[in-house]
Amino acid sequence: MAHRGWKRNGFTPARKAVAVEALGKYGNVVDAALAAGVSDTTFYRHLNKDPDFFRDCELARAKAARPLETLAWQRATEGTPETIIRGGEILQVKMKPSDSLMAMLLRASNPKKFGRLSRGGPTRGQIERKLRKEIEAQVRAELARERRVDPKALFDKLSERIAEMEAEEEEEARRARGEE
Repeated sequence: MAHRGWKRNGFTPARKAVAVEALGKYGNVVDAALAAGVSDTTFYRHLNKDPDFFRDCELARAKAARPLETLAWQRATEGTPETIIRGGEILQVKMKPSDSLMAMLLRASNPKKFGRLSRGGPTRGQIERKLRKEIEAQVRAELARERRVDPKALFDKLSERIAEMEAEEEEEARRARGEE
């Protein structure tokens, strides 16, 4: 018998269809996997292996996101009911908009303008990750020229160079803030 690519009691094409439909309804992988009767690990494994399943899931997620975004926008602008109680009696029910939800929606719609990077550029960790390989290559080349590839010397040189870069970065940040 030819191999079908799935176990008889596993994540069959019928179960994948149920999972995609549930993902479109709930927008959540755990709930979609539960509806299909498989684990979320199995769901993710098939998501990574099967490009057709991945495409179907992306479409389902987009379908699920529309009503959620509409509801979030409504709660951010119009608000949710807030009951004011005094003396054990309902005094007033007013609509309270959510500033934090509005901020989140703005960050999601335009991360360059409203997101983390708009507050002063990349973080220290991002800069370090980007430059670490370059620095290490420079130090290794320098050590190779000196014909001594001692791990401790390499570590010391790297640490020294990173400390220099951090000091330079800190100095630039002070200058940018207007501190002298």
